[in-house]
Amino acid sequence: MAYEFAKLFSKVVTHTFFRDIEVIGQENIPKDGPILLYGNHNNQFIDPLLIISNMTRKINFIAAAKSMRKPIIGDIGKALGGIPVERPQDLAKIGSGILKKYDGTYLFAENSQFTKQCQIHDSILIQGIDTIILIVEIISDTKIKVQCEDPSQLHVKDNKYKIQPKVDQSMMFEQVWLALKQGKCIGIFPEGGSHDNTTLLPLKPGICIMALGASQKYQTKVKLQPVGLNYFKGHKFRSKVIVEFGVPYEISQQLIDTYAINKRQAISKLLLEIEQQLKSVTIQAPSYSHLSAVIIGRSLYLPDRTRLSPQDLLQLTKRFLQAFYKLKEHPEVNQVLTEIKLYNYKLKALGVRDWEVMRMQKRIYLDLQIIGFNIFMTILCLLFAFPGYIMTIPITIILNMYAEKERKSALAGSKVKISGKDVVASFKVLASIIIVPISVFIYTVLFYLWLTVYKIVDEELTFRYTIIFLLMWPIYITAMIRSNDGLIRHARKVNSQILFYLYENKYRKLKIQREELQNKIRRLVDAFGEEVIQDFNQNRIVQKSQLVSPKSVAELDIQNVFESLQELGI
Repeated sequence: MAYEFAKLFSKVVTHTFFRDIEVIGQENIPKDGPILLYGNHNNQFIDPLLIISNMTRKINFIAAAKSMRKPIIGDIGKALGGIPVERPQDLAKIGSGILKKYDGTYLFAENSQFTKQCQIHDSILIQGIDTIILIVEIISDTKIKVQCEDPSQLHVKDNKYKIQPKVDQSMMFEQVWLALKQGKCIGIFPEGGSHDNTTLLPLKPGICIMALGASQKYQTKVKLQPVGLNYFKGHKFRSKVIVEFGVPYEISQQLIDTYAINKRQAISKLLLEIEQQLKSVTIQAPSYSHLSAVIIGRSLYLPDRTRLSPQDLLQLTKRFLQAFYKLKEHPEVNQVLTEIKLYNYKLKALGVRDWEVMRMQKRIYLDLQIIGFNIFMTILCLLFAFPGYIMTIPITIILNMYAEKERKSALAGSKVKISGKDVVASFKVLASIIIVPISVFIYTVLFYLWLTVYKIVDEELTFRYTIIFLLMWPIYITAMIRSNDGLIRHARKVNSQILFYLYENKYRKLKIQREELQNKIRRLVDAFGEEVIQDFNQNRIVQKSQLVSPKSVAELDIQNVFESLQELGI
């Protein structure tokens, strides 16, 4: 019962926060039997909620014990059947004194207390040094023998440090193995922690120990299933996400047998397979600028009147990224990428969007009709949503301040985060769980006092109206959010029509540049398609006959590129 309630909560949260959730491959989820489901981790507490709300069976996630001990987060995690695991980095403590010297074998310190604070097999963490430093012998309070993965990186001179204890995970693995033996579904994020990179972090071997250990100990046929969480401005309210459930697969008996005699070799092979499968369901790019260029390139490639399914659109994006990785040294490909980035820069400099360039045509009478209609709809949406805007201003300010504080804290304590945006959505949601009910209570009390003080109605009706207000306020807020989506959409259309008349000549130049770029991209796809995709011409997502430039501007359809650039917030 607690799980079903928590799953319903997950659905409400995710569908409120995201404007658009596309789910692909739900039919791939096995209806029974042990599954080890794994995904990328780009949106801290939102990731498991998205998977749980779209799973057709119960799933128990491996969760950081540190998070499970927190109020609200821990309560939700327990209701969802989370399995806590202690992460060594969460238990790291600041060491006394400072590190003075490393001679290739021994680490020397000043005013340290190694004999009291350290144990053999603990690790030393030094800010700015990524190599693993393992304690193999404690000589004295100021001297320890260490084993370093890459000694060339270990340059010590008056460094502060942390001591990270070795954690025994045997009980956790036993719990997971037993759950898999019972045919349960276990979820895990093998990157270890959330991040906002555009590529996967190095995967942790724990997932391999779970899968191979259960297979060996209980002769259980564990199925591994990747799930890709592809966010587009995922830290922003009312953004978009595509959830893709990949095809499940079993571990070969040969690999299970190898694990019995050579665990390191078996884990390395399986970890590589897991990484490749995870890449197949996620969008991977070297940087955000490359991702932006690739998505714009994909949009330019598409015929203006073509409507692709979410699955085909995601697959096309992956193909463009795959082409970039394979052809990144090719001068013509690099030239087109540079031109796409320059085109994008010009769009931003003008304050316009690609879809505005596409629809460029002077039709004064029709444009006035379009502007008039969209102004009317903008005002209508604003009138409906305005009371909600005023009443939610305090909530919005508090949520933004809290999320920003957590973002800075997470960024300061992480080596892998770029800007810490992976925690923003999660902490906005978590804070709103407390703040929103409090605000509903406060506004209900204020409404009651307003009715009472000014004697708007008699006492009996005052109580009745107060109850109605209490029930209707959350419903109105939900409707206001939907109305706000419409407000933004219609306001953008008004803005685009007006900007065209203000910058008509620049629009026309951009239009010419856009058409040239579109033709170049399509020629490159035809020239290199077979090098990137096997049997490319037989497996085209968009047929060559569809790639015909429109005969006139009037035939342009703005929707494809408009939606794609909305994904990036461009």
